[in-house]
Amino acid sequence: REGLMCAHAHTFATVPRALRAYAQQSFYSSVSRASQSLRTQFTSFPRGQSMSLALPGSREFTTDRIVLAGDLSPEDVDAALRDGKFASWIYMNPESNPAFPTAAKAALGGAFAQLVVEGDRLTKGLAKSLRDALMTMPRPTMVQCSTATRASTAYIVYKAFEQRWPRASATQRARELGLAFFSKPPLADFVDEGLKPGRGYIFRQLFDTSGSSTYTYLIADPATKEAVLIDPVREMVDRDLAVVDDLGLKLKYALNTHCHADHVTGTGELKKRVPGLKSMIAKASTAQADEHFVHGDIISFGDPESALNLEVRATPGHTDGCVSFVFDNMVFTGDALLIRGCGRTDFQGGSSAKLYESVHSQLFTLPDDTLVYPAHDYKGRTVSTIGEEKALNPRLGSGKTRDEFVDIMSKLDLAYPKRIDEALPLNLKCGVE
Repeated sequence: REGLMCAHAHTFATVPRALRAYAQQSFYSSVSRASQSLRTQFTSFPRGQSMSLALPGSREFTTDRIVLAGDLSPEDVDAALRDGKFASWIYMNPESNPAFPTAAKAALGGAFAQLVVEGDRLTKGLAKSLRDALMTMPRPTMVQCSTATRASTAYIVYKAFEQRWPRASATQRARELGLAFFSKPPLADFVDEGLKPGRGYIFRQLFDTSGSSTYTYLIADPATKEAVLIDPVREMVDRDLAVVDDLGLKLKYALNTHCHADHVTGTGELKKRVPGLKSMIAKASTAQADEHFVHGDIISFGDPESALNLEVRATPGHTDGCVSFVFDNMVFTGDALLIRGCGRTDFQGGSSAKLYESVHSQLFTLPDDTLVYPAHDYKGRTVSTIGEEKALNPRLGSGKTRDEFVDIMSKLDLAYPKRIDEALPLNLKCGVE
């Protein structure tokens, strides 16, 4: 990556080529391991630290060697070039602006980019240009507008692409970082549009009619036709493959949110019938699979220059191996969070206290408009939102404390799961007899 940044120093016009090279080198791995927890990642961009510069209204992200700044005097610009040793500069106002950094343009040549961010220019294409510039420009980089508010839009679209964060995850991180663009609705909309998957996606919600009321989810890249299937059910494999065939898709991964007790997973049967398909489940589940993921992993598929990404969030409590997948503005919650409910916590290493912490720290921290797609619903409901569940979920929302939740769950007096003795041993072996 450092080499790509240096190669770009000659001219801003090399961005697309450098971006393609970066994608081919590192963007197309199936699962990206995160070295730290999500909570650590959220706070790993130091505030208030600087390169011994006293630039007015500036914000430095030391890890990335990026500084966001507002209007600077000619003296401030000279100091930034001399003492900060900035190797590249992005300016977001017209050249007619009195604060235009003439000295920076003259000193940096091709590593100076002017990308005007205002009015009808707030398009998805502009967001991509900002992202591409920050992906390839040599460091340190100054991103400058009038108040550093618009500069913060460039930082989050760049960081989301670099880390492969889905839209909901990137928005959550931006809020926790206190990025200023949220104060301007047009800028917030600009960022939201810029964080959407570049070529869209195919999405289907499929219902198990064989008895478990399980939802299976199909997501696919419209360009490459690569697809993933979440929580397939053995009895519904014919239906699932018919949908895949009708849409001309190629199944790459079959994922499980946890080791289910109420149905046999379809991953084993799918692997028999789809050459090259890989099954995936959380390492903490102790179940067999081709690949195991852990908290913070990113599962990528589709076109490497515009990959579709699922972020794995550990949400134990229903079982010890439960995860949720964040994708675009959606979250697939398995049995951790249901529509106006949650999974039981009285078997398979379940813990009511742990489930409460999982939901509140990993799911309820997502933006309120994030769509919630659970693994089951028994009343014909198909989708909710994080905001709805925070307000209306009678077990986990409505201001319920952890002690209140634990008390509610202890009094459910649920029957022994009908298929657990059949399903659980098979699901520990990827659903294979």
